Amino acid sequence: MFGMGGVGVELFKDFAIGIPPLNQTLARRMMEETKVYQLLKGYRNVPPANIQLLEEILVRFSQMLVDYPQLKEVDINPLFINSKEAVALDARIVIDKQKVFRRLEPHGHLVITPYPKKYETFWKVRDGRTVMLRPIKPEDEPLWLEMFQNFSEESIRYRFFQVLKDTPHETRVRYCNIDYDREIAIVAEITEDKRRSILGVTRVSIESDGKKGEIAFIVADPWQGLGLGTKMIDYALEICKDMKLETVYAIILQENYRAISLMRKMGFTVEYQNDGTARATLDLKEEEEEICKEPTKQENSLSDLPSHLRIKPRWRRMSSNRQTGYSLDSS
Repeated sequence: MFGMGGVGVELFKDFAIGIPPLNQTLARRMMEETKVYQLLKGYRNVPPANIQLLEEILVRFSQMLVDYPQLKEVDINPLFINSKEAVALDARIVIDKQKVFRRLEPHGHLVITPYPKKYETFWKVRDGRTVMLRPIKPEDEPLWLEMFQNFSEESIRYRFFQVLKDTPHETRVRYCNIDYDREIAIVAEITEDKRRSILGVTRVSIESDGKKGEIAFIVADPWQGLGLGTKMIDYALEICKDMKLETVYAIILQENYRAISLMRKMGFTVEYQNDGTARATLDLKEEEEEICKEPTKQENSLSDLPSHLRIKPRWRRMSSNRQTGYSLDSS
């Protein structure tokens, strides 16, 4: 909770609530929801406070709550801040004594799972350039919008089932600020001339049973034809296995022949529906059982790697009707 300090917090009820873990983008949005934020920007002869420092304090405060589940209550009130420094004038901490001597599951006390850095990896596209595959972040909103502006009308209709000319801020926040326990979105990011860009997104929305997920994907038109979509889907499927999903399905427009063809080559079973869509389904549990029956030296050589990096090469993991010919690189 962030808001006006001192007795003002009780008198004016000016506060905003954020759920850890926070990053600088989420910390700034939380501050912007309060009236005291306008005072922090400066007024009359009062210079503005160091907003960036305040963001950093909120992020570190949030990380403390993430790292120490034994903290039951923490209150810093008031916090003095000017253009140069910040000082906690009063603070209070309450420890949960029962949790001090208990073995706790990592992040089990959090409502939202922290950013899964273990899913970051690098891959080379067909023209030799290197892209990073990683989970999406809240601060990716400007990059996501730039990517959206590179979509053709056809690509937008195939992905969103309608033609969208623009996306409001609320929609972009929904796509970029996700709960990693209930949804995973992998972006392909490239940095050229010190400028970052997102080239495509593969998203899996996990259903309430935790066993099924719906996958959707899109690659910006200038980057299509380089094998990026195939790689992103394949990598997302490996993450689905790591998250213990058993079935992944996609809903595709029937005229989207390229996507349907790709799904088939990836091992999905395609069924055409009466509403003009096709449903592609992949049984991950069955596929995993098939792989376990055929251990290879290549697979055994990966056993010394951290579990999240034990991603089998495409030519090993895929069934006979999957596409082949892509190098593993550092995936």
